[in-house]
Amino acid sequence: MSVNEVKIKRAPTAFELRGTGPPTSRTFVLGDEDHTLGNALRHVLINDARVDFAGYCVPHPSEPVVHVRVQSALTGSTKEEDMDVEGGGGPLTAIEALKEACATLGNQCDLVLEQLGEAANEVKLDRLAEEDRMNEDEEEEEEEEAQEEE
Repeated sequence: MSVNEVKIKRAPTAFELRGTGPPTSRTFVLGDEDHTLGNALRHVLINDARVDFAGYCVPHPSEPVVHVRVQSALTGSTKEEDMDVEGGGGPLTAIEALKEACATLGNQCDLVLEQLGEAANEVKLDRLAEEDRMNEDEEEEEEEEAQEEE
């Protein structure tokens, strides 16, 4: 191993649930993850009106874990659109909020990959068309040079 190489250790656990008290407040420890997933989950969670607080931290750069904190409202909403799907109108639990955020993030990633695939196909077709035009131009120039030599 060279001087500049760093051996990243694996997290001792893949997932850990921390917190006592009301089920609307929990900290999730995600192993072998970093700021990328932590910030994406925080963003999705904070955009949910039923979530009061969402944050994340990486305790130390050498630890391959991210802590995600979720707190939702203690009282259930009376609005039908704000009610959680599984709980029948009770308060959204932190676990349910994280599950929904993960599903939303997965759907967003799928959409981005789909759009990227479509755009990549368009770019590929544009490049092929441009290459064909360049080849045609080169052939025309060669024909003109050949005619001038004669």
